[in-house]
Amino acid sequence: MAKLRSFIAFGSLAAVALAGAQLPPATPQITVDQFGWRPAMRKVAVIAQAVQGQNAPTSYTPSATLQVRRVSDQGVVQTVPVIPWRSGQVSALAGDRVWHADFTSLNTPGDYYLYDQSANLRSFSFRIANDVYAPVMRAAQRMFYYNRANTPITAAHGGAWNHPGGHLRPNQDGAARYTQNGQDLGQPRNLRGGWYDAGDYTKYVPYLTTTVWDLLWVLQTSRLAVGSDDTNIPESGNQWPDLVDEVRWEMTWLERMQDTDGGVFNRNGSRTFNIGPGDPSTDTAPRWYSAKTTWATATAAALFARTSRVVSGYEKDTKLASLYRKRALLAWAYLEARSTMQPASGNDGAPDLVSSQATSDANGDRRDRVLAAAELFALTGEARFNQYVVTWANNVAATEENGLHPFKGSWMMVDPLNHLALTQALYTYAQTPGADSATVEKFRTSLRNTAEMIRTNTAGADDPYLNFCYPGHYTWGSNAHKLRWARTLAMAIELNVNPAQNAAYREIIAGYLHFIHGRNPLAWCYLSNMNSLGADKSVMSIYHGWFRHGSIYDGPNPLGPAPGYLAGGPNQFFSVNWIAPPYGQPPMKAYRDWNAAWNASMQANEASWEITEPAIYYQAIYIAMLGYAMR
Repeated sequence: MAKLRSFIAFGSLAAVALAGAQLPPATPQITVDQFGWRPAMRKVAVIAQAVQGQNAPTSYTPSATLQVRRVSDQGVVQTVPVIPWRSGQVSALAGDRVWHADFTSLNTPGDYYLYDQSANLRSFSFRIANDVYAPVMRAAQRMFYYNRANTPITAAHGGAWNHPGGHLRPNQDGAARYTQNGQDLGQPRNLRGGWYDAGDYTKYVPYLTTTVWDLLWVLQTSRLAVGSDDTNIPESGNQWPDLVDEVRWEMTWLERMQDTDGGVFNRNGSRTFNIGPGDPSTDTAPRWYSAKTTWATATAAALFARTSRVVSGYEKDTKLASLYRKRALLAWAYLEARSTMQPASGNDGAPDLVSSQATSDANGDRRDRVLAAAELFALTGEARFNQYVVTWANNVAATEENGLHPFKGSWMMVDPLNHLALTQALYTYAQTPGADSATVEKFRTSLRNTAEMIRTNTAGADDPYLNFCYPGHYTWGSNAHKLRWARTLAMAIELNVNPAQNAAYREIIAGYLHFIHGRNPLAWCYLSNMNSLGADKSVMSIYHGWFRHGSIYDGPNPLGPAPGYLAGGPNQFFSVNWIAPPYGQPPMKAYRDWNAAWNASMQANEASWEITEPAIYYQAIYIAMLGYAMR
């Protein structure tokens, strides 16, 4: 019935026929994008015989051909050949023997499935339509509303997922206190607003480097795809896209994290993981903030500058854009007075605050400064910012990360997971009038080399599911890592570094999304609770303080978590060896749909956060790439 409800919600007439038709049984071994494809997209189903891992062995071997059938009347619209991947080789990453079935020529809008006549098995159903991803985008954007801090999530806007507001007590974010080395130093500060970072309730400045930047990027590149003003958040209908409203919600908190001297405090959170028995409103623990850091200040400078540029396109007056511009310049002045990383230790002096300390090192601090300078150069055109980018972006030793840098070596490459701030800086810089041509050309060369490496390896030696990445990237947050590979291709398209391959790059970008939507070895749709919105096998347990294990928001219960959260993804380096799966699986299958934190009988952590925890930066890159594919 979930699928039927989703079709009715989409306005599809096929749902009416489905109610009276008995479809053949579905198998997760014929994997598809469970939402579907836009008509012009390349459409490939991946069929798998599981040889290794949690779903092995399976005896299913596909027929030589599959039928594409309409859901409405089960009529056959195409018969397509099934082609072995690499002559029947078993993929080490997937643990599968794989076949591909290409039905790209089908572009008539409708609801379909693939059918194996010999086995009497079908794929999950899917749609073909120009707006196939619109409900998915709406749900994904609403994740940020559900993760808002210090405000009621109302039934009117949140539906069944509502609460009276987290951390609104007198000793919490309205009057958070300064902590250093475990000491209460007073200085209460209003730090209400912003988004909770992930499954816990900490709020960080440094981790916004990609989060807000990616949302602003997709607003610039794909405005029509993400420009809806009707996602049912409190600001809907105010003539601003709701995604802009979400960015403004976060930026208001960032303003409160900035001190009068321009410096920005590093993070805001609690000293305990004991976060109450329910939603965020049940957490009574005092709230704190940590020291100002230059890397947080550089992050804020970059985001204030970029937001100033973006919001100026949405308002008739320039008050908000001017405010952000002033704050960006104030933050830069703080950095100019502190030419090297401060605190020099690279931490914010608050090890008592839970979760990550959002530390840095000299190179990371410098990369954040280069990003700030690039965004300020794009905003102001001032020569001092231009010179800063040229000087430091070209200083490989000072800005590399883990030995990686876009300008390093004879075969320059942009690493999709390292030096992210520098990549973003050079991307912005390459589009700014007056930029140094030699620096820009080096970045374009590096980006072209990387895009071609991705293109030539897609469907290659160990990419049976058509979304290439390095094997080691099946780690904590792997779903977001894949989307960063996609973003590298999108940057290559936007800078037009290899025009002859732009169409191929777009096709590969879509492939990363198809993996997230169910075209993967376990046939999971990695977005939470999307079965009523078109998915057949959506993850239903995510590690999140609100949607915790055993609550009504946990997958075994009918309600489940709020829809649209991107789970972390397969992690071959999962640390708990007595929980298998996900431990001991082929990298692509190192996943489990569960959210337990503490195992009472074992007196040990289950560490589900290493697999299923969502995060705002995961969500932002997903929205960015989905929006780009919807253009």
